[in-house]
Amino acid sequence: MSEQQHHSQCPFNTDPFEESDDELQDLLPASYHYHKSHGYRKRRHVGDPSENVPHFLASELSLKGLESMLKHLWLAGAKRPPAQLHYHVALGREIAITDRIDLHLMWNPNGRIFIKPLPRFLLSSKFWTVYLLSPELSNERKVALGFLYTYACLISSDSDFHLALQKRLLPEGPNQRPLSWRTWKTIARSILRNHDPAQMHPRFIHGELRLSRINTINRVFNLSPFEAYFNSWNDYSSFFRDNLSWIAASTVWLVLVLTAMQVGLAAEPLQNNAEFQKATYGFTIFAILGPVVFFGLVMLGAVYQLLSDLPWLIWQAIDKKREPNEPTPETSTDATTHA
Repeated sequence: MSEQQHHSQCPFNTDPFEESDDELQDLLPASYHYHKSHGYRKRRHVGDPSENVPHFLASELSLKGLESMLKHLWLAGAKRPPAQLHYHVALGREIAITDRIDLHLMWNPNGRIFIKPLPRFLLSSKFWTVYLLSPELSNERKVALGFLYTYACLISSDSDFHLALQKRLLPEGPNQRPLSWRTWKTIARSILRNHDPAQMHPRFIHGELRLSRINTINRVFNLSPFEAYFNSWNDYSSFFRDNLSWIAASTVWLVLVLTAMQVGLAAEPLQNNAEFQKATYGFTIFAILGPVVFFGLVMLGAVYQLLSDLPWLIWQAIDKKREPNEPTPETSTDATTHA
């Protein structure tokens, strides 16, 4: 395929920043984090993106566990374009910056929506020609197309544009000059003109995704009952707080229903109703055993997390006894190698 044909597939027609071929790698971040298997566990490593750009793009544009949930995403979000930035702010949602593209446009009940800033290299047609339009990165290209489409939807008015600048969602050009509103309008209109839903990744057919439902989908359909897709807790106290709060809320609901049933049993029309008596008996047993069972599952989840963290805790204890100049797995010489 010729360079002209490659360029014709770029989702925008003009570059907001002019870069030479020698400057393409300057568009990349300083470093990137990726996971590499060590035995039965995966450890995080830090690499130089300029050493292996395809590997960096495969990590940067990876949807991770969402790939296995695609046919269930309708449970977490409708098939519709993302809402504008100002609409999310009007709903009281806090924009949380994330570099994980798999968390992009996920929101949680705590009033937070995760948004990945737009990398500068995705607004370079030369970068697309050299890297993203290669056949080896076809899936990453689909993710990039869907990601750019979400930004054309998120930033549609000057209010959205100023919010994006305030949250530093848009890249800066040379000498740290921000994009102008006129330039962004040209880019967004070009992306929308060239938009083809069949060419973008199917994850982006759904706009925003509810994180709590993604966690549920991961537990049920990926057979990971004790693992959420993205945990909002980082210690065991917050783990118990998040998991026991819904049990406490359910218990209040059970008490209300049992109270209503008790009143119903005292009423003459229901005293001799066999079906109501059976329903009351069954619900009473459930109200007694349900919280106990669910609490037991939470405890099993905590034990599971502890056992999962145990090898890391043991390694940390061993690591403290290492010599100061002895490399650790996170900073070892293979930390910048590529899988």
